Amino acid sequence: MGFRVSWIARAGTSTAELIDVSGRRLTGERHEFPDVGFYLLELSAGTHGAWVVLIADGTDNFGELDATLAQSLSDDGHETLYFWCSDTVMATDLICFKNGDLAWSIQYDCESRSQQPTVNGNVPAITHELLKELRQKQIDDSEVDYLYDLTAALGRKLVGFRHDMDLETDDPAPFQVLSR
Repeated sequence: MGFRVSWIARAGTSTAELIDVSGRRLTGERHEFPDVGFYLLELSAGTHGAWVVLIADGTDNFGELDATLAQSLSDDGHETLYFWCSDTVMATDLICFKNGDLAWSIQYDCESRSQQPTVNGNVPAITHELLKELRQKQIDDSEVDYLYDLTAALGRKLVGFRHDMDLETDDPAPFQVLSR
């Protein structure tokens, strides 16, 4: 079973932009953590300042957000991150776009561990530190695929959000529910 989730995060942008591209609207309802559905999350602190995150959670939703949507959002010069993962097939991506172009990307598919993860472009320096730690864990415990965590761990370091961990915030219900 596991998670099937995608998200788009933008630094220095308005929530309206992400709501518009999602084709959804705010319901006024808020949740402590995301469940199946679409959510908007406004974060005040990350390595690049405030981030707004559009989250699509669940089998019927996570495919609706894709890298081309994130890429088009980056046309205005704002850094836009796209995250996708499926625990079912143990594959994940974290892609950064800026000015409509691919800035960097990380892909991992547990089917071909020997060639993974695939890292392209000038990834943030913390990527190499995280990868080193995860590779050491993999050596220490080969029963668990620690490298699969790289994209989610990096996303958390950059944005302040990870889909499978509690959010560190004082807001008791930070996730804004979106509907069609």
